[in-house]
Amino acid sequence: MKHWGKNPPSSKDEVMVISSLLQIKAHIDGIFGNSDDLSLMEIRIGQKKALLCFLNSMTSSAYMMEHVIRPLSFANIDAACSQPLQVVKETCFGGMASELLCSVEGLDRMLVNGYAGLAVDEVAGVLAVDVKHLDARSVEEPTSQSVIRGPKEGFTESAQTNMSLIRRRLLNVNLRFEKHTIGEQSGTHLYIAYIEGGIDRDLLWKLRTSIQKTKINSVFDSGNIENILRPKGFALFPTIYSSERPDAICEFLLERRVAVIVNGSPYVLAFPAAMRDFFKSPEDQYQWVVFGNFTRYLRYAAFLISLFISALYIAATNYQQELVPTILLISIASQREGVPFPAVIEILLMEVTFEILREAGTRMPRIVGQAISVVGALVLGQAAVEAGIVGNFAVIIVAMAAISGFAAPVYTFGSNVRLLRFALIIIASLFGIYGLILSACFLIIHLIRLTTFGFSYFDPIRLFRSKSN
Repeated sequence: MKHWGKNPPSSKDEVMVISSLLQIKAHIDGIFGNSDDLSLMEIRIGQKKALLCFLNSMTSSAYMMEHVIRPLSFANIDAACSQPLQVVKETCFGGMASELLCSVEGLDRMLVNGYAGLAVDEVAGVLAVDVKHLDARSVEEPTSQSVIRGPKEGFTESAQTNMSLIRRRLLNVNLRFEKHTIGEQSGTHLYIAYIEGGIDRDLLWKLRTSIQKTKINSVFDSGNIENILRPKGFALFPTIYSSERPDAICEFLLERRVAVIVNGSPYVLAFPAAMRDFFKSPEDQYQWVVFGNFTRYLRYAAFLISLFISALYIAATNYQQELVPTILLISIASQREGVPFPAVIEILLMEVTFEILREAGTRMPRIVGQAISVVGALVLGQAAVEAGIVGNFAVIIVAMAAISGFAAPVYTFGSNVRLLRFALIIIASLFGIYGLILSACFLIIHLIRLTTFGFSYFDPIRLFRSKSN
């Protein structure tokens, strides 16, 4: 986009200079077609004819009347004025963001970004004024990372609001927000947040390069950016942290890391993320240090239970019965008497049923979704046991695995565990406990080798170290 400067363009071939209002109107109409939200208003500014164009969908009529049309009606521009746009900018829109464009070439992009264009007859150039005034969701409590004690504010779909929530918590003059645009069709704005002086410059350079080199048609949520910035290769666990909580993102920034705010998404991304970050809850630092550490270790235990308990049940009952106490083994055998399926089919049947119930409860209206999940699980589980399709102990195992999976504070991490659980069930049914041991070794090696933006994902020394307490 070209702007007026000290040396204006000397050749008409460099920019499309149009000074006639009819030509400008035809040019805008040709770009936007018959779009219903396009407004083209012919007005007078003093003794000069002018054209005001804007998109109704990006502002409100009341805002335009109060901040644009009313000031223009009081402007006194005589016919002899040589730079009416400059005078209007200084006298009418001194406190508003505005730009002088030397041509109409970039006006279309300014309009879709919430600007209004003002052109004066027989005067080259256009004045673009920021009139963006959109209704936005108010700041509410986060839905995916709720806490008992701690701030109740969560990010919204407005990037400006999200930056304000971060700035209010970090009253630091070194806090920076760096703007980028991504998406060839959507033109989505995203902001890289970091603290100057403490950030790793290589990390910042890699993130900038990745964003600038990305060729994508549209971006509507931070999940699109997460998929783009995901490390190349095979990764079984999420390597990018996303959160609705401003206090969690501020903690990342204070640890010399980077955050990415995407306009239109209530989830803010943080880089680089380590495995331990997905087991930390913002509430841990607001509690007694002993209890905070206890709950964090409890989440690690829940992760292992959710990942291995179903596979261990299959391996123990099919191959290594000597690992199970005799009384418990007899109880399991008596419960499975009459069950027509082997243990692996029994567990897979219950796991798939629970996943369907979880998905149905998520997609259904909120009022009935929770009832469907609870009642459906109870009714189907009890009916399956009474019909002799599965045993009571299998229902208990699947329930423990499912409930333990919800202990992870970050939902995306729990989703990956659910997929791994199915793979381990198949391995246990084929190779028993030895297959599970080899699978555990493979997972540890994978975690040790996994990196995100050049930083190690799995650090056993830092895994149990509390930095927030």
